[in-house]
Amino acid sequence: MKERTNDPYFSTPQEVVLKKLELLNLKDGDIVVDLGCGDARNLIQACAMANVKCIGYEVNPKAIEDARVNIENSGFSNRIEIKTDDFYKADISEVDAVILFLTRNALGEISLKLENELKKGAKIVTHQFDLPAWNAEKTIEILQGNSALEQVYLYQK
Repeated sequence: MKERTNDPYFSTPQEVVLKKLELLNLKDGDIVVDLGCGDARNLIQACAMANVKCIGYEVNPKAIEDARVNIENSGFSNRIEIKTDDFYKADISEVDAVILFLTRNALGEISLKLENELKKGAKIVTHQFDLPAWNAEKTIEILQGNSALEQVYLYQK
């Protein structure tokens, strides 16, 4: 299995962040993991929407720096943890919700881990690329201000 991803670091547009989190329907007490959390905007917004515990995995030094600054400024530093470990090694067995924004190749590589390790009922949300070998429970399209069309996919184990 791959150790580190070479996927580029892109910030998710805010309207996509909101739609992804709405689809997850987070509940107080949920554990949320973002595998490849970038600047942590998904985790910060998740904390703003519900009393959740968030863990972000990130290996890109610039993204880690951005995430730490954003979390400190958000007031949610007591509920968000950033791990600089490879997310392929993450313990996701107690996770209620997984947030992904990865390339199709990386999603293919992590698909089996999600299937084998997530607890029954856990939800997964991704956008732009679907999760290979999984059937989406819901797919929505978001037309952004720049006329780009984003697809968001919701899955449940």
